[in-house]
Amino acid sequence: MRLLYVCSDFGIRPAGTKGASIHLRAITGALAEIGHEVWLLSPKEGPDEQHPVRRLLAPGCPPADESGKLLKRWLREHGLGEALARELRPLLYNAWVQDRALAALADAPPAAIVERLSLLGHVGVDLADALNVPLIVEVNALLVEEARAYRSLQLEQVAQPIERRVLERADAVLVVSAALADRLEALGIDRHKVHVIPNGADLAAFEQAPAREASRAALGLDGRFVVGFAGSLKVWHGVDVLLAAFERFLELEPEARLLIVGAGPAEETLKESVERTGITGSVVFTGAVPHAQIPGLLRAMDVGAAPFKPVENFYFSPIKLYEYMAAGLCVVASRLGQIQDVIADRENGLLCEPDDVESLYATLRTAWESAELRGRLGAAALDTVRARYTWRHTAAAAERVIQAAVAQYRDKRVPTGGHASAARPVAEVGP
Repeated sequence: MRLLYVCSDFGIRPAGTKGASIHLRAITGALAEIGHEVWLLSPKEGPDEQHPVRRLLAPGCPPADESGKLLKRWLREHGLGEALARELRPLLYNAWVQDRALAALADAPPAAIVERLSLLGHVGVDLADALNVPLIVEVNALLVEEARAYRSLQLEQVAQPIERRVLERADAVLVVSAALADRLEALGIDRHKVHVIPNGADLAAFEQAPAREASRAALGLDGRFVVGFAGSLKVWHGVDVLLAAFERFLELEPEARLLIVGAGPAEETLKESVERTGITGSVVFTGAVPHAQIPGLLRAMDVGAAPFKPVENFYFSPIKLYEYMAAGLCVVASRLGQIQDVIADRENGLLCEPDDVESLYATLRTAWESAELRGRLGAAALDTVRARYTWRHTAAAAERVIQAAVAQYRDKRVPTGGHASAARPVAEVGP
């Protein structure tokens, strides 16, 4: 099948290092690997030439790029923040890209459009209606709620109806967790068209990673017990709780090291905390690194920590969790949401209470006390990923939903420019 994957979020670079960028490359790459011709429509650059996805248009959107810079500078100079400038860019992209994308697709239209839900993004709906093909919407978070809770949202009166329209227009909705499916149902989205497909990991990347000892030597971690975290440094990821638990752990094992891989809005606060508590020599911050380096960095760890905080509507499917498992690490994670569905305590990982320094410390101590336990849990975690949670599993599950949507859409095809309003439920698909 020829598929068009749309991501109109200016904050997600297909060549980037954060989780959303990794997910975009992983799912499009996996769909291509199982035999589909995948095209990407995005205002941002990437992925690189080795990736199997093909770009539909060159990156950029002159009206959004130029107006965004101009408005951002003016707002900043007048002490009004920059949020409005950021929010206007996807609206301009909606209006600018449609005709150009349709022209590029004229000779070879896709069988379906897969769109990553983006704040203020409406491109997939417009193209699906114009081409009379099904729209499959991939939802990793409810972005209006997320922006309202963690950032700011100047254009909520526009963003809310756009998000609602995209979800209602979708012929199928792919969500990363059961909790997110429940949230959509509570908002009135037809549950029959919502399919839970968790994230995954690329086993091949970990099989090709440098050996453990080489990875540790490169970081100066030989002979140390290494607790690690990999991911965006955001408040709800709980790295501040990990620091507090690790500070106490150092009293037990002074030679231990904490390896923090990634960057994000909480980075400076975390570094200040490390300096204030006097444990600078025991904590290594790598900053943002290319994703290709992640398998080697994880190999250097003894424990992979996912100390998420209990935020409202915890509906995440943490890529870090599956990558820790693919690296054969002993996982220490919060007992929350999908995490506790994937990790069975003391069977393929260790669970602790969220936002609880004492519980996290005790769990780290349990892992430290037994190399045999760490090895057994790491091996079981790898088996779990191999059986259920690779990106190939994710792509195969998505493929089944897409194929069903295409078949049902073909049976109920409507004149170009319209859309059949009747629901076209498809079978539930798991990993």
